[in-house]
Amino acid sequence: MNDTPSSRRRPDEYPRRVLLTVAGMTPQIITETLYALAIGQTPRFVPTHIVVLTTTDGAQQARLSLLGENPGWFHRLCRDYDLQGISFADQDVRVLRDVEGRDMSDIRSASENGAAADGILDAIRELTADADCALHVSLAGGRKTMGFFAAYGLSL
Repeated sequence: MNDTPSSRRRPDEYPRRVLLTVAGMTPQIITETLYALAIGQTPRFVPTHIVVLTTTDGAQQARLSLLGENPGWFHRLCRDYDLQGISFADQDVRVLRDVEGRDMSDIRSASENGAAADGILDAIRELTADADCALHVSLAGGRKTMGFFAAYGLSL
């Protein structure tokens, strides 16, 4: 394939468009990022799928505030701005696992940081393996190390 700037697809032209976020206890960063991409810029980048990487506590917050009935911020944003076709469900809120395979409630130790890095890099590797997928990664949420690991993964 000719890989000149004029031959490359814009991110909004891909059939599969994924928003990958790292998140902590403030999941509103996910809806803020979605708004910025899908409403606040031209061309718009409306993801077809959202994936969140977080801890058990962060997952509970995200599921309750974004996907739950009340307040259901994700569903409200989609309804208010007519954002259709975005796949985002409970199973898309992925809890990072420690070196023994247990869900992590927080990331505090060197071992937990290493396991979080592995989980984040695995998710990026999985999503970038699809040539028909445009990936937008938000580095804004979660522990600062989570954002660093995501940025590092993108550099590989």
